[in-house]
Amino acid sequence: MADDSTLYTCNSIESAQSLLESALIIGQSPALIIFDHADHATEKNLSFSKELHNGIPESWIIEIIPDDMPLPEDSRDDSTFWIRRPVSEDEWYATLENVLQKNACPQWAKWTRHKSYKGF
Repeated sequence: MADDSTLYTCNSIESAQSLLESALIIGQSPALIIFDHADHATEKNLSFSKELHNGIPESWIIEIIPDDMPLPEDSRDDSTFWIRRPVSEDEWYATLENVLQKNACPQWAKWTRHKSYKGF
């Protein structure tokens, strides 16, 4: 888990890209990114989502999506969390417990599910 506990809030993709770029330049990958697609996912949102997942694989990314949005075909990755609106408190807590307490990063989560993992 990252040592930096800085919290950024952004109201546009452009703002988020700028903040993330600044953090990555100095080697500070965010531990957790929460991306809210709001009332409907646009092509721009989906493109940015894919860019996040491909560009920062060491960061957990939780995406909050509208209830009627179909999940993208490539969304079955164990390191991807999609939470539908309205967000249930139990689901939110379970997701945060997984990403903040049980698994330090997406790669660790994948490794612990691998058949060769025996624990410590």
